[in-house]
Amino acid sequence: MPEKNLPIAIVAAAGFIEQSLTNTQKALIAANLPYHVISPEGALVQGWHEESWGHHFMADEKLADVISADYCGLILLDGPNSADSLTENAHAKRLVKAAIESGKPVLAINDAIRLLIAADVAAGRRIAAPEALRSDLTRDGAEAIDSESLVTDGALVTATAEAAGPRRLEAFLTLLASGSVPQAA
Repeated sequence: MPEKNLPIAIVAAAGFIEQSLTNTQKALIAANLPYHVISPEGALVQGWHEESWGHHFMADEKLADVISADYCGLILLDGPNSADSLTENAHAKRLVKAAIESGKPVLAINDAIRLLIAADVAAGRRIAAPEALRSDLTRDGAEAIDSESLVTDGALVTATAEAAGPRRLEAFLTLLASGSVPQAA
C-alpha cells in the first residue's frame, strides 16, 4: 500500500485531455487516495474537450515548487498541447527523471510518453508506442511495443490512446498497492 501521507502527483499543462483528469480524480477519490494536480503555472489549468478548449481545473501545486520525494507516484496526463508544453519545461523533465530513477510508479498516457524521451529516461525500457512516437522511442533506445496498448516495465506503465478506461489506472494502482516498488519515506 502506498505511503498514506504521500499523495499521487497528476501532472498536466494546458490542453490535457479533460476526461483523463476527471476519470483519474474519480478513481483516486473512490480508492481514498490523496493526489495533487501539478501544472507549470499552478492555479488554474485548462483542459481540452473533444475538439476545443474545455474547463479550467484548479492545480494544487506549481511544477517549479515540487520534488519527486513528496509523492508516492506520478501520473502524466495525455493531450498533445499539454505534452508540447511539458516536454519544454525543465521542471517537468526533472520531476519525471527523479520519479523514474527512484523507482516510483509512473503512468504515462499516450502523448505524455514524449516526456519520457524529453527527460532522457526512455532508453532500455519497453514502452507502449503510439504510432507517432515509435521512431523517436526506437532512436532513443527504447523498445517500442506496437502490439500492446498497455505496457508495464518495472514501475513504469505506458498506455496508448487505445488503452482507454480504467485499465491503465488499475495497472498503476496495482504497482502502488503491491509495495513491490520503492515508496518515499
